[in-house]
Amino acid sequence: MFSTMWKYFFFQIYVLWFAIEKCNSISSPIRPFTNYTHSIELQANVADLWWTVNDVKKEITFELHMNTTGWIALGISPGKNF
Repeated sequence: MFSTMWKYFFFQIYVLWFAIEKCNSISSPIRPFTNYTHSIELQANVADLWWTVNDVKKEITFELHMNTTGWIALGISPGKNF
């Protein structure tokens, strides 16, 4: 039937479609402060995250929108190579 190459091609198309769909489904009513290269809806109508990685400066700029009636906690730790 399909060769392995065609299966891989269709798999890539599916993953790309899924990623684009997720990026277009951000639920935050507030627009991000600036333009970011990546975004994801962490939980529908609750949490949205945008981020950009700058390899030259070795920094990550991110913006997190949370729909909450109370406090949130955010923890950050250095990356580890296991």
